[in-house]
Amino acid sequence: MKRTGVALAFLVALLGLGSAVKAQTAELLQQLEAARTPTEALPLLERLGRALSEGELFGEEVRIARLTVRFWQDPAAPPEVVERLQHIYGMIAPALAVMDPPLAETLLVRVPLTWVASDDAIRRKQGLAVLLLSWELFFGYEQQEILLQALPSVLAQAATWPEEAFEAILSFLADRVTLSSEAHLPDSLPEAFVERLRRHQGNYAWRLPDILALDTTETGTDRLIAWAQSPPPLPPSLAAYRQRWREAFLAKLDGRRLTLEQKRRVVALLSDPGLRDAVFRLVRTWRHRGEPLPPPPPESLPLLEEWAVLEHCEEAVRLLAAAGPEGLTRLFRVAMGDLRDRDAPIREPRPCEWDRWSALFAHADVIADRIGAAYREGPTPRLLRLLARAGRWEVVLEALASPDVALRREAAFLLALAVAPEEDALARTGDAGQGQVLVASWQKRPELHPRAREALRQALRDEDPNVQREALRALLFLGDETAWPVLLAALRVENENQFQTFLSGFRPALTDSLARALAEVARGDPSEAVRRRAVVLLGRAEPGPWQAAVEPVLRGLLRDPDQEVRRAAAEYFAAVPAREVATTAALLEATRDAHMYVRHAAAIALGLARGWTPELVNRLEVRLREGDPDANVVRALEDAYPHALRRAPGAVDRLLAIVLERKGPARWRKALAEGPQADAAVAWGLLERLEARPLKDWAPVPPGFGPGLLQRMVEFFVRAEEDPPPLGIIGHLVPREMLDPFLVRRALEDPEASPGHRLWLIQQALEIPEDLQEDVWRLLMRALRAGEGGPMTLALLGRWGFDGLRRLVEELWREPETLRHVARHLRQQEELGKLQMAAGNVGGPRLPKPTAEDLPWVEATMARLAPGARDPRLEPLVDLLGLWDLGNDSALRKAAFRYRIPQLLLRHLADPYECRAVAEVVGSLFGRGVTPRCR
Repeated sequence: MKRTGVALAFLVALLGLGSAVKAQTAELLQQLEAARTPTEALPLLERLGRALSEGELFGEEVRIARLTVRFWQDPAAPPEVVERLQHIYGMIAPALAVMDPPLAETLLVRVPLTWVASDDAIRRKQGLAVLLLSWELFFGYEQQEILLQALPSVLAQAATWPEEAFEAILSFLADRVTLSSEAHLPDSLPEAFVERLRRHQGNYAWRLPDILALDTTETGTDRLIAWAQSPPPLPPSLAAYRQRWREAFLAKLDGRRLTLEQKRRVVALLSDPGLRDAVFRLVRTWRHRGEPLPPPPPESLPLLEEWAVLEHCEEAVRLLAAAGPEGLTRLFRVAMGDLRDRDAPIREPRPCEWDRWSALFAHADVIADRIGAAYREGPTPRLLRLLARAGRWEVVLEALASPDVALRREAAFLLALAVAPEEDALARTGDAGQGQVLVASWQKRPELHPRAREALRQALRDEDPNVQREALRALLFLGDETAWPVLLAALRVENENQFQTFLSGFRPALTDSLARALAEVARGDPSEAVRRRAVVLLGRAEPGPWQAAVEPVLRGLLRDPDQEVRRAAAEYFAAVPAREVATTAALLEATRDAHMYVRHAAAIALGLARGWTPELVNRLEVRLREGDPDANVVRALEDAYPHALRRAPGAVDRLLAIVLERKGPARWRKALAEGPQADAAVAWGLLERLEARPLKDWAPVPPGFGPGLLQRMVEFFVRAEEDPPPLGIIGHLVPREMLDPFLVRRALEDPEASPGHRLWLIQQALEIPEDLQEDVWRLLMRALRAGEGGPMTLALLGRWGFDGLRRLVEELWREPETLRHVARHLRQQEELGKLQMAAGNVGGPRLPKPTAEDLPWVEATMARLAPGARDPRLEPLVDLLGLWDLGNDSALRKAAFRYRIPQLLLRHLADPYECRAVAEVVGSLFGRGVTPRCR
């Protein structure tokens, strides 16, 4: 009883002290209001500054500013009064900027700007000091933009200031304004100020490019270019760096959008060797941004032609291409020099050869006559391609009958590419975009299409296999049956090397009829080489419906008398997955072939086969036990086994034995965890078996975080990398649309598992089905009430975002102690996550943060708490709702003041107990760098 009395007396004393302090600050403000002169107010301002520094007068910022603004605006105020007010305003400015923006603008922008423009050197210096302070305090606020808008008029006056004052304004510009990447003046720099800058020889001469760059108008850009052309004189101490200084002006053009005329003026500076690198850097930037390049001055063309094979050749080439016919003619002359030694035994390509070719290709139509004349003098494949790009396809058709085999090959390739624009053919141009341009060029000449088909038919009889192959590919693409005999005849060439050359890059488009014809050749031709080639050709063809039609025939070839035919058939199925069960059985039997290459290809094909039954899985297990002399075959068979289990519904128990009982090598589980999903029937079978298993068998919770568990956690993840855990494998095998509902329902319906285990299992679902979300919420709330579930409660709450916190608060509003307990539990889990991140691990979940849309509800909720009532909900609400974070975002801070959240928190400062709950949040919102002083 005695202790209780003492405690009550102490509390009354505290409350009395708080009231006394509040009365003293109120008296101070009254005295300040009564002060008549700045000198009379000075001691009061000193006391006011101390009170603010000690955490007093939160919420009184606007009143303080209104009481003191008359002294701030008084032109006769002593410097010490101005300094004291500057200190006070520095503390209250962040809150004042959102509570009363016009008043903040008056105090910290308008008034100091008038000082800066005055003739009083001391006041001008003070004004600059305040502007420096304002620039830092108002970063991101509208006041900073107002300051920028007012600067041009100040700078116009600064042109006539003494050197010391002029240096001061340059200091403000160079050391503050230019450091902000977003800062720029809304208008051009005044001409008088620019002229003063040209004459400036002081400490900030080297920063003139930065200051000049604040003017982002077209006039500012023109000035940067002009100063790079003819820079102002540098101080003697910097004269040795004149060239670097000129480059600095050009560097400031980097992020700007220049007109073509301005770019032309920049390019004209190439005549100055010292600026060449800087100009080329700008050209490279324009090119990478996709901006048009300017036509360079005619006098720079010889220089660019010289540089087209030297350093910066990429930029020189692009500028020549932008110069029109004359520049392209010069570029063509350089490119012809590349062609002269193209066939030399040892050739050292000159820099940017591909760039020169690409530029000429892109603009071939501009100098098509010049290219045509060069082609007539000395036809080459490169020139032929340029003519095709320019639309001169008649020349390409004529070249298809040329005695020069190189020209015929290029003509056949170009026509086949244009007629049958397949992806592989486009890539063979070296640039798929160039291939597409050729196709577009051909499509503009429909009158030549019939003639081209006839020319391609003639090319089928060409003695060169490359020409023949391209013509054949195009005609097969068109569905021209006249090409069939040539394709079948290609299988019978005597020279194997000739056939391999024919196959190079050849992926024919087959109809069902043609594919069957090739399959019949593969089955019935008396020549082993022809049969093998037919299979190889089917394997190289474009995929299509024909594959199902030829599978039975190719399956039979796995038992062909010739081992090379058997190998080709096995390799076909190693590339084209077998669909039928009979094919899988034949491949399994082929793994016992006498030829090791046949066995190996067949074993690889089993890893793709789609037709599996439990009986075939049994046979595969037998085959695995038999082993093989070739280690590659053994490895391929072992890889095929997990694939087979994905495809065979009747083998689910075997699959579970590997996944849950860890039977077989770890690489099987790794293959299951990294490979494709299981068939739907297998996935359903897996889930049915798991339904009867306890969670600990297939979904154990990983070790948590803590000093004693750190080593175990590291070991768990290392082991999981090499031998994945069951749930990780199941997550790869079962489609998410099946697995997620299963996991959530299992967690909800398994009362034997701990709350933490159940919540962890739900968290493994990527999506919580809508019809189960309410049940999950009830489970989460039970865990939170009981203080169970660990970090999973916070992670799962994050699924609902801030809406989840709102619902949590509303549901527990009538249970203050439970709300406090839940808030403490959630905050502890967040702190554990931060500790985990500090230890070098992935950070844990965080409490959802409010957005501007949530602030009306936050305001309404905080308004429900009566100040001085010591409501136990105050502390958990401040903790849960993320109010401290509102002060770290300028937009949210302004919104918080608009919704009276800071004012609602200020009501609780009078009570020592409640003050401790809200002090840090109030300090953050008011941005004073100090928290309220709690009595």
